[in-house]
Amino acid sequence: MGSSDIPPPTAPGWLIPASSTLLSAGVVFWLICYVLMTKRSLSTRDTPIPLLALGINLSWEIVYAFYVTEEWLEFAGFVMWLALDMPVLYTTLRYGRRSNAASPLVARHVPLLLGLVFAFGLVTNSLFASWWLKEPHRGSGLKSGKIWKGLEARDTTELAWWSAGVAQMIMSVGALGMLLQRGHSGGQSYAIW
Repeated sequence: MGSSDIPPPTAPGWLIPASSTLLSAGVVFWLICYVLMTKRSLSTRDTPIPLLALGINLSWEIVYAFYVTEEWLEFAGFVMWLALDMPVLYTTLRYGRRSNAASPLVARHVPLLLGLVFAFGLVTNSLFASWWLKEPHRGSGLKSGKIWKGLEARDTTELAWWSAGVAQMIMSVGALGMLLQRGHSGGQSYAIW
């Protein structure tokens, strides 16, 4: 995000290209994670990601792909994430009952719970993004040169940082919880972490 930002005159010329390069690298590394999650899940027959994290992640990707992004590179990144999240979703639905056997109520209702979390994530991510982008200068620091859909001082980079940070925290804590609950690393691996 922010690949179309206009840096202040004091910023070095390499700032925006470096930011775009790092964004691209982040996209690629997450794509690799999704492939590794799917492969590991299929081999161990365990879900690769906690239900809460998957529902929030899918909704985050949809909101940012179709509402927040403006640049083709950003849109392409989110769409690729969504595409490679589909096999992760498939393995989660396929092995969800088995992986959550320790919680029979969860095991019986994996699709429903995932659907509810996804719907909640769509609403909350949309509301947060809409609130953030409605007024100029939300967040910290100066927002000059940060333009979103023709509106000055809308910082989509900081918006993504806050919302992705929450999703990443849920994913990290959930993955540790999954490991402790299961007593094994099925569905996950050091390569994914």
